[in-house]
Amino acid sequence: MADDPAEAFARAVGSGDWPAADRALDALLRVTPGNPALHYNRGLVRRRLDRPADAVAAHDAALALAPDHANAVFERAACLLELGRLADAEAGFTDYLARVPGDPDARLNRARIALRLGRPEAALGDLDGLEETVPAVRLAKAEALRDLRRLDEAEALLAARPGDGAELRAAALKLLTQGAAGRVRLAGGGEPPAAA
Repeated sequence: MADDPAEAFARAVGSGDWPAADRALDALLRVTPGNPALHYNRGLVRRRLDRPADAVAAHDAALALAPDHANAVFERAACLLELGRLADAEAGFTDYLARVPGDPDARLNRARIALRLGRPEAALGDLDGLEETVPAVRLAKAEALRDLRRLDEAEALLAARPGDGAELRAAALKLLTQGAAGRVRLAGGGEPPAAA
């Protein structure tokens, strides 16, 4: 007897076997091609398979069948961001935020896009009120402040805190020393010696 595709899909997802999950979705979609949840799940699986363009197509199919599927809007925007299609991703996160106002992940993603597009004020607007104990929020906000040349605020935000891991400290140092407005304070606050 042939394996039930729904059971095969559940097993594959449970074990992280994304190629098998994709095959099971192929079988399920042959039977019920008009099921938006299957297209949405295909988008999630294709993203796990590092196929973001195919994931966008799957989310497009889900949204064609269920235009109010907010999660498909979010995931589509995330895939567009991975593809470097910043304007499309920003529009997608804006659409999602119209459906799910205040969602912190969508706001953070839209802020990251604004930073990449050279709009630090817009980034700060999306980051305002988000939990600064979240490392990604802290780094994004500090980057926006740095780009606005509000360097003292950026440094204060990135000052070492209990629980900061080495990865966060390295990212903070990189952020403060790179970019058009980055800088490193020298011990004692002095300036580097003038070239002779």
